[in-house]
Amino acid sequence: MLPQVIHIKALMDNLVNASRIDNAFLFDVLSKTYIAKDATPDEHSLYEICSELIDVLIDVTCIYGMEEGGSFKFDKDSASVIKLEHPDGKENNIVIYLKEVEKCLALVLIIKETEFAQKQLIDYNIDKFKEGLTELFMATERATNE
Repeated sequence: MLPQVIHIKALMDNLVNASRIDNAFLFDVLSKTYIAKDATPDEHSLYEICSELIDVLIDVTCIYGMEEGGSFKFDKDSASVIKLEHPDGKENNIVIYLKEVEKCLALVLIIKETEFAQKQLIDYNIDKFKEGLTELFMATERATNE
């Protein structure tokens, strides 16, 4: 998967720029490791917050979202939104938005609350990101089969 990371990062940078997102991570949900991150600088604490959000998602899914046979019901509509208020009480609140993009892959976005008001635009851009990711995976699969 390493050769694809460069292209995934480019897709993430486009998503971040088009949606005015602060940070974006692509996580493997089961291992909670991030596969790729956009080019914007981040703090280590952001990774920890994203990882904890995935823990919450898994815990809730284990309680309410298991399919017969014991597999997770994590599909294209899976999402989670958490708002964190900034300690100064001003307009620095952030939203952490987790959205499923591929089986067991989740996009976790750090967004200013004021920018999250444009959720429809963000969702549209996430759909375009998912299309690009799918095309990338299909092209890689075709190349390995040839």
